Amino acid sequence: MSKSIKYLALVILSLAALPLSAWIYAQRESETQSIGRPAKIRPDYCDVVIPPNIAPLNFFIEESGVKYEVSISSTTGDPIEIHSRKPSIEIPLRRWKKLLAANRGEKLQVDIRVKDEQGYWTQFDTIENTIAEEAIDSYLAYRQISLCLIWRDMGLYQRNLENYDESVVLHNRSFGYGCINCHTFLNNDPNHMVLQTRSSEYGTPMLLAENGKVSPKHPKSAQTSGKVNFAAWHPSGKLIAITDNKYTMMLHTTAPEVRDVFDQACDLDLYRLDTEEVISNSQISRPDRMENFPEWSRDGRYLYFCSAPQLPPERYREVRCDLMRIGYDLESGAWGELETVLTADDAGGSINQPRFSPDGRFLLFNVVEYSDFPVDKVNCDLHMLDIETGAHRRLSISSERNDSWHSWSSNSRWIAFSSRRIDGRFSRPFFSYVDAIGEAHKPFVLPQKDPEYYDTLLWVLQVPELIKSPIPVKEKQFTSAIVSYKKQFFGADSPWKSGSSEPASRSGVQYQQ
Repeated sequence: MSKSIKYLALVILSLAALPLSAWIYAQRESETQSIGRPAKIRPDYCDVVIPPNIAPLNFFIEESGVKYEVSISSTTGDPIEIHSRKPSIEIPLRRWKKLLAANRGEKLQVDIRVKDEQGYWTQFDTIENTIAEEAIDSYLAYRQISLCLIWRDMGLYQRNLENYDESVVLHNRSFGYGCINCHTFLNNDPNHMVLQTRSSEYGTPMLLAENGKVSPKHPKSAQTSGKVNFAAWHPSGKLIAITDNKYTMMLHTTAPEVRDVFDQACDLDLYRLDTEEVISNSQISRPDRMENFPEWSRDGRYLYFCSAPQLPPERYREVRCDLMRIGYDLESGAWGELETVLTADDAGGSINQPRFSPDGRFLLFNVVEYSDFPVDKVNCDLHMLDIETGAHRRLSISSERNDSWHSWSSNSRWIAFSSRRIDGRFSRPFFSYVDAIGEAHKPFVLPQKDPEYYDTLLWVLQVPELIKSPIPVKEKQFTSAIVSYKKQFFGADSPWKSGSSEPASRSGVQYQQ
């Protein structure tokens, strides 16, 4: 018998010796069945419009299996092929960036195959997303806090949206575990920033960070205490509109909302950066009204804000804000007439947090049943006002849960907002593409390197502000400014202590009737 015949006989005998189950398994390896639906993945990165410069949208496949294959492709370039024994899919950064950059305006297809324990492969329908032509601002600044009743651990962070790099801007451990309030930027520029802080040990400075330097401010007037809550930069960078709120938190046992916030008083002022004067006007600081959430028109000619009657605490459910505006001339300091832009009745609820798109075309705002503090409302929707036509509507991207704290990208094509839509309890940053006619597309959550990141995250991520580049100021600069505040404005031997009234500021005050 020749060697070749012997070899063939051995092969035949070996195959014959294989168990039937192994032969069947080998057959299944070569077969794939289609299931007629897309694979379930989380986060929900399906049918969304994404920026061409966003970090990889890593995801978890919610389909049982022992092996997973993912192919990510578009019109141009080689597809990204991923083979994994785990359902957690991490996409290579460089290949992802190359694929997106080469396919602006094109579709992005995600194909998923899963092999089960019996060896069968299942091919799921293609997940299709769209790569936008327009990029999103590269960085996001946001506040991270454990729970609204536990202020011990809180910080302002910034995240590079083109990868997963995150850094601390200011943590409250650096100034006695005080409160880090809202942060605001001039035209999405991190070189011009305002940040509010409160501390029983160091006071309540408004921190002004410009061109790499930080200085504490105390904008006190006859109407305001110097404790700033919300702020809005004038487009010129010469003025900042500020509010002085007196919030009180209430806890419920039977209402849908666990927490509620009542504003005992709120007025508006303007703070001039060159003279450090606080400018007030009786039309925006009425004792019988609450004026809140300032926002400048993009030409700087009008100050928009929310206004509601000042009511006693027992009538907190009746607080409903109208959207107002008043003209202001930067050069002469002359005020115009107060106008009602949109009433609470016409909007279908209390109007809060107006924010203009940088091109001045659209005004994005919140509508809630009541209150001038929408963050703790179960139902808080995003609405859009078209400045050219005067038409307004509830955006279809609004969820059944809280959507608030929104901001725009510098090119007016993206919005970032804080939403509780994932679990109803913890706010997460979401993004939505807004096209030229003001249509907002399905939102997607801030991508993380670990696809299961949000499953166990017990932190609230709120007040997401889109900025063009990283904040150039170091944490120790903010801390030094906070520590110097008391000495600078009240003197080294000031008797001011925690809980006492702050003495009058040395800054000038200009009041206009």
